[in-house]
Amino acid sequence: MNNNGSQEAAKHKRAGWARGADIALRSVHLGVAGVLLGGVIFQQPLSVLHYWGWWTVGTGLGLIASEVYHSWRWPYQGRGVMVMLHIACVALVHVWFQYAVQLMWAALIIGAVGSHMPRKYRHWSFLDGQVMD
Repeated sequence: MNNNGSQEAAKHKRAGWARGADIALRSVHLGVAGVLLGGVIFQQPLSVLHYWGWWTVGTGLGLIASEVYHSWRWPYQGRGVMVMLHIACVALVHVWFQYAVQLMWAALIIGAVGSHMPRKYRHWSFLDGQVMD
């Protein structure tokens, strides 16, 4: 990587407190999404799940904001595409509620794979045709 690339990477490196905030936000997201998935599996009334759904959406939006702040390339990298697939599964619950359990499991699996896949796939830019960031 040339000097400009390393300067660019250093400019976008997260501060120590930001990493801690991301971990805390991700932990809350996983917790509330887990409650939501459990509620769907155990067929809880939508009035009960509403609260957990909004917490899941809110923490998810916070995670997206953090990722976009860290890298404007995020939406068209592997990690951004995986999040869009993750969100699509959850959104489809509102269209095909009879498949809510399967769609929520798919969202969970896509989220886990997207978060843990190797860097060369997470940071692959579909626009640039190479690993970016």
